[in-house]
Amino acid sequence: MRPFPPLFIAAIVLPAPAWAAPATDAMAFAGVAAALVALTVAVMTAMAVYTSRRRTGKPAARAIRKIAEALLDRSAYRLVHDVAFESREGVVHIDLVVISRFGVFVIEAMDMRGEIAGKTFDPEWTRTSRGETVKFPNPLRPNYNRKLALGELLRTGEDKLFSVIAFTDDARFQIAMPDNVTRGQDFVRYIRSREAVLIDDSDIDRIEDRLRAAMVRRPGGPVPRAGRAPSHLRFMNLLKFAAMAAALTGGAHVLHNTTQYPDIPSNWNPVTWFTGKTATRAEVTRTEPARRCKTPRSVGYGFLHVTAGKDTQLTLTDSGGGPPVHKFSIKAGESREIELRKGYYKAEIIQDGKLRVRLVSFIGGTGRLDL
Repeated sequence: MRPFPPLFIAAIVLPAPAWAAPATDAMAFAGVAAALVALTVAVMTAMAVYTSRRRTGKPAARAIRKIAEALLDRSAYRLVHDVAFESREGVVHIDLVVISRFGVFVIEAMDMRGEIAGKTFDPEWTRTSRGETVKFPNPLRPNYNRKLALGELLRTGEDKLFSVIAFTDDARFQIAMPDNVTRGQDFVRYIRSREAVLIDDSDIDRIEDRLRAAMVRRPGGPVPRAGRAPSHLRFMNLLKFAAMAAALTGGAHVLHNTTQYPDIPSNWNPVTWFTGKTATRAEVTRTEPARRCKTPRSVGYGFLHVTAGKDTQLTLTDSGGGPPVHKFSIKAGESREIELRKGYYKAEIIQDGKLRVRLVSFIGGTGRLDL
């Protein structure tokens, strides 16, 4: 009777054949495996906490709060942070509300890195970071609804309320953004730019008291925020990390067994061990030609398809001079595809012992040169 396979990690089953270690060695391995499993669980738990709703978005809100407290005159501007109140559409959550004689500012903090691009009425904006572009909802739309709900709560006209989107310093704007879309400390400059007096001093206390009274009935639990990754994407990212951690743990398992038991047969096959049958080699016959899918190294490069009607020796040199960029021979009826930087080149063509020179322009993603 074959022994039962020992502990396996991350669905990597390493069975114990007749050369399995004695119990003392198995206990030593169990200790190593337990430590690896505990480390994997700890890291996965930390990632789950980091990607949870309660964790996401809070650093940006704290950052803009500190900036506002440091740069805004507290005698002229009153700050109410982490606002939540009931409205007809449900719970409204606002990162920061600034109350002043110059209006009430509804500020939404956006903790996003990379290049940000979008227009006022676009339904979605884009974020580009490390070569990856991700779409997210236009934050102006939900913040405008928050502004309307706050105006209804405070019984203040819309002309006295202003929506502000405050990205952190980690964001960069690819195009000119609306005045009320800022990054870093610019939201303070936007607030200070409003100099017309819209609210009487006597009404400021009423607005603040009414807002804080509404916050007493603040509901518990996390509130979804605009600009965050959807929950299913956060879960998929967590699964990806778990798969990587499991692969590393399984690799450690294999290395441990290889070091512990160097006498493993070189021809040992797990399929044969489990089924008792000798594995046969499967032959795969391609029924369709392989598809070619090449991508140039950057936007400044492309592919030039060269064909020859005669035996040809081709030399391509940059039109501005310098060493040859490409130099090769091609036979009659053959073709070759080369990756080439976009620009202008001098082509030296030798056919039938004769040399002729042509100027070749290559400015598109693909091109063709017939010789």
